[in-house]
Amino acid sequence: MRFDESVDGADRKRIAKALDDIEEHGDRFHRRLSRFVRASELNIRVGPAKSVGGSGSVRLESQWGARRAVSSGELKMFDAASCVRLSIARETIDTGGQRGIEGTLVHEGKHAVDFSMMLASFSSGNGNGYFNPTAYQREYSAHLTSAFYLRLRGGEYAEEGIALGLLLVREGELSVNCEGIRLRLQRNYGLTAEAPGRTLDHCSYPRIRPSEEMWFGIL
Repeated sequence: MRFDESVDGADRKRIAKALDDIEEHGDRFHRRLSRFVRASELNIRVGPAKSVGGSGSVRLESQWGARRAVSSGELKMFDAASCVRLSIARETIDTGGQRGIEGTLVHEGKHAVDFSMMLASFSSGNGNGYFNPTAYQREYSAHLTSAFYLRLRGGEYAEEGIALGLLLVREGELSVNCEGIRLRLQRNYGLTAEAPGRTLDHCSYPRIRPSEEMWFGIL
């Protein structure tokens, strides 16, 4: 990961600690996600929630740079992360503490993986292997990733998951609330399986296209 100048020394330590905790307490997928964030060239930024767009967000670092990287035809997933920016809200760090940072890194980290996979798959030129999920698929997957992490973490993390509708207690057992996640996506994002929103290639304007459809990365 590459820290933006907006991330001071104290925040860098807290983010590193959160990644340590994700590897320690998460499952195999969470550990892979944490290691991807660490080992890749993913850009990390901290800013006010108003500019970030909530507790955290993921977007392209440069739309032109992403299209140019895809047009190279040789982009690997870890390299593709250099075209992606993960932002954490200042308020998430100051108010949410380590739990807030962990939760944001798990959820937004999954989005960052999706962005990187999309760019790398489009660069490959293999029409059978394009990764281009809809907004509904991306958010459902990220919410599931968060839910499983909160369940594994337990305690106040699990309580937060229940409050958010990601977890529920059924017959005395803490479980992932798939129906609650679907309701949350419909209520907060207007997304359903029938109205799934745009595919990820629309994160750029002009939208990202597979390398063989490009002309100098701009078509």
